[in-house]
Amino acid sequence: MKRKFTLVLIILLAVVSGLWAQSTKETVTEVTVTEVTTTENTVTVTEVTVPVSMITSTFSAELTSGESDKFSAAFNEDGNYEVTYKGTEKAVIKVSGLLEGTLIVKSENADYTIVLDGADIRGVNLPAIQLKSSTVCTMVLANESINFVSDSSSNEKKGVITGSSDLSIEGDGTLYVSVFKKHGIKLDGGLTVNGANVVIVGDEEAEGNMISADVYFVMNSGSLIIRANGCVYGEEGKGIKVNGVEGQNRACGYVEINDGYIDIISVGKAITAGWETEEDATTTDTSDDPYAAVYINGGTVNIVTTGIPYEVSEDESLSPEGIEGKDEVIINGGTVILNCTDDSINAGTLVQFNGGYVYACSSLNDTVDSNAKLEINGGTVIILNSSMMEQGIDCDNDSNFTYTGGTYVAVGNGNNIPQGSGTSAYTLAVGGYNFTEGVELAVLDENSNVVTGFVVPEGISFNTIVFGSEKFEAKKTYTVAVGTYTGAVTDNGLVVSCEGFKASSSLVSFTTSSYTSSNGQIGMNIGGQAGGF
Repeated sequence: MKRKFTLVLIILLAVVSGLWAQSTKETVTEVTVTEVTTTENTVTVTEVTVPVSMITSTFSAELTSGESDKFSAAFNEDGNYEVTYKGTEKAVIKVSGLLEGTLIVKSENADYTIVLDGADIRGVNLPAIQLKSSTVCTMVLANESINFVSDSSSNEKKGVITGSSDLSIEGDGTLYVSVFKKHGIKLDGGLTVNGANVVIVGDEEAEGNMISADVYFVMNSGSLIIRANGCVYGEEGKGIKVNGVEGQNRACGYVEINDGYIDIISVGKAITAGWETEEDATTTDTSDDPYAAVYINGGTVNIVTTGIPYEVSEDESLSPEGIEGKDEVIINGGTVILNCTDDSINAGTLVQFNGGYVYACSSLNDTVDSNAKLEINGGTVIILNSSMMEQGIDCDNDSNFTYTGGTYVAVGNGNNIPQGSGTSAYTLAVGGYNFTEGVELAVLDENSNVVTGFVVPEGISFNTIVFGSEKFEAKKTYTVAVGTYTGAVTDNGLVVSCEGFKASSSLVSFTTSSYTSSNGQIGMNIGGQAGGF
């Protein structure tokens, strides 16, 4: 079985090719439709160019709901457009047309809604949109509307859209955010995406995060496409970062994905809940510190990181990890596809898989790395490492790893295996062999039936493989063999079904007297392999 995830991603060709440069402000005349396909261990991107109409109408910001006598909108002396609302009833402000400057919105007494309906806002010396109130803003993308916001390299602030409080993006339209200076969306509060289509593309010179929120990021529905292309040394582009803030009287510092589609290609980290008490705290009281966790409960998350990791010092480093939670990463459901140069998943205290489908492959560092606990309790988890020097699973000690259910396979130059006290499902681990691309492995029961198996994907080689399956039973004998499948259906290497298997070599047989059985070198192997296939 091949997994194919296709999304029509509308990405500005002008952003990708540099035609919409901040210095010339050339007219954008086309967009690119990008199809991202993940099959086996390969991510394929194809592009088709289609024409679109341009926004040239006069800019306007109209109050469509609220107290009209408390509303004003006009250009200021700097040529930026200021909207001020002093009412106490919630306001709805419709924005459309072309603005060469900044839209500044102030509403100190009431929450408000901005409806973008064919708006093209191009910030020059400031962000495209500044939300300058402590009240909550809902940004609605009008049905089928196409909206653009961008900044320039002269932006004196830190984002294309900046806000002093929480922001929710909703609607059935599309918003393109083109980032030339630093961040894409920069908020002192939290960001929620509800049913919108948002595309954020960073220039190679942009030195920041495509989304930077201090309190939280929540994805409930819609699509979010991010290209964090910034490659300035020491300031490489990240996808989504939640910074965390001390002293918040609410949950703070987390990423939560409940549904929708997220597609990120980034030079640096793709998703990070980045608060770290030792580095970020300014007070000795830790009771009000953020809890830096990433929760994935549903939806589809597709991530590719491209940067080459380096570490000169704490302040001069690049870690292009896929998903990072300085405290926890917990996956309860959904589909997660990770192809990363650094760790695909990294957490300070816990990585936990409870359901869903996870495919993770790393090329230059460990694939799943917990500095403490790791649990697999459900779902399907496929963990590959294409480096002969790094591990598939690294949780520092086998006693930190607990397996209670679900299906998993992990390959690498060593793996931790489940020896945690709560382990209640069976694992078989084989090490000491050099398994290379195309090798077909099967776990056979006492009647030579295939229980589970693995076909080594293109570009992958390893010396340790670990199988976990709810199909393994107590006090049964299983044989791990190399051979040839007939009619095999694979899912990123994991054998889902087959018509038959002919063994050419039996590597080892296990009798499941304990929950975890192993043979050969399973931990990190710095030396050579015992044999090859």
